[in-house]
Amino acid sequence: MLYCSNSSCANPFNPDDDKFCIKCGQTLTPLFRNRFRVIGLLGEGGFSRTYEARDVDKIDEPCVIKQFVPQFEGTAALEKATELFKQEAKRLYDLGEHPQIPRLIAYFEQDKRLYLVQELIQGQNLLQELQQQGAFSEEKIKQLLTDLLPILKFIHERGVIHRDIKPENIMRRLDGKLILIDFGVSKQITKTFVGVGTTLGTPGYTPLEQMRGQVFPASDLYSLGVTCIRLLTQVLPNADGSDKLYDALRGCWIWREYFPQGRSITSECGQVLDKLIQNYVKERYQSTDEVLAEINNKQTQKQILSKFQKFTGSTLPSHITLVLTADYSRLKDLLASARWEDANEKTFDILLKISGRKKQDSLYLEDVKKLSCQDLRTIDSLWTKYSNGHFGLSIQKQIWQNIRGNQESDEESLYRFGTQVGWLRPKIGRKQLFGSANFFWQQKPPISFYDLTFTINAPKGHLPCFGLLGMTLVISLIFLRCEECGL
Repeated sequence: MLYCSNSSCANPFNPDDDKFCIKCGQTLTPLFRNRFRVIGLLGEGGFSRTYEARDVDKIDEPCVIKQFVPQFEGTAALEKATELFKQEAKRLYDLGEHPQIPRLIAYFEQDKRLYLVQELIQGQNLLQELQQQGAFSEEKIKQLLTDLLPILKFIHERGVIHRDIKPENIMRRLDGKLILIDFGVSKQITKTFVGVGTTLGTPGYTPLEQMRGQVFPASDLYSLGVTCIRLLTQVLPNADGSDKLYDALRGCWIWREYFPQGRSITSECGQVLDKLIQNYVKERYQSTDEVLAEINNKQTQKQILSKFQKFTGSTLPSHITLVLTADYSRLKDLLASARWEDANEKTFDILLKISGRKKQDSLYLEDVKKLSCQDLRTIDSLWTKYSNGHFGLSIQKQIWQNIRGNQESDEESLYRFGTQVGWLRPKIGRKQLFGSANFFWQQKPPISFYDLTFTINAPKGHLPCFGLLGMTLVISLIFLRCEECGL
């Protein structure tokens, strides 16, 4: 079947042996540029018509022919459309080295019409996938971001903003990879990363600044975010411009209200999407690297939380951020085996490592600030779990609070605490017999590391203990720092 190249033809399909179009009389061309044979119409856009074709020079390799079909009146509009069509060909030529961007095969003029030929992507776009399979899951959205963000990074680094990210312009190839298509309205970025010009894009996906004629890399990120929430909710913009997902009165997206029944999304993923679709450019991610770093960080946090729960058997409060700096596998094994002395030594080694000290070194007051909440909480959870609540930093903190509450420490409260947990030798007689508490401690120093009791019968809160660190340091560790960390 031959296809009439006359864009105004009402019935462009013709038999193979005809020389002229049976509808409009246009001369039929079996091969465009003596190379490309049209198979059928794929679609029509604002100023182009797209055909599926075969490249006879490459043993009938499938390809796409895009014909420039301006629908504008007036010289200025036509010139702008022509410029955009030529720009698309140049963009494809410049960007075609990326495996997830269609490769430009040819660009030419024939019968006073412009054509570009590009690689045919076998598969379907995400709008078709949405209509066939229903709303996307969170996992599919994460995969979409993981696939698309590196493509956007690639084009942004080469000075191009796509300006029309939407489900129709994202193809899923047969191998599952996502391909970004349609660079017809892409914009070259200036040295200041701001492009000023004609407003183009798709209503319902286009950010405010783009509607005013300015674009940034963050403009593409906005459109990608909106694409994600539409795929999650299956709610598309209406033809009349109305949009259920956007509350115009409050000026914000309300996409969570339209989740399909039984579906939900984690707070981590929701936070990423919310930041992508902020109205103001400065409130969004500024680059693909920022988004990828956030996604990777949240994924790492999730993995650490899983390991934390596996090791400790408990969950972590949502306000605690985890970035564990040590391996707790050995400590867990020692505590599970009730090897209290070895576990105590391993705990001290971990604290030294976190603080950047060498093994067998000492801890100092400035080191306490380096002890992260997540590490302290992991240590505490392991000790309290395997001692059935007998040992642990939080146990020591409870004892301290019962003695002193939230007031600042004094020598008497320090003595009472040290005695109760078994770190100080009991005082003989009344304090007055020895003078000040300082004098007493000089006469009766804390027990040495070798005098600790490494059994479950030791006083409550006796372990972990790190020898002669000094009571001020100990209280800083188990009270002040633990208070900050919510232990």
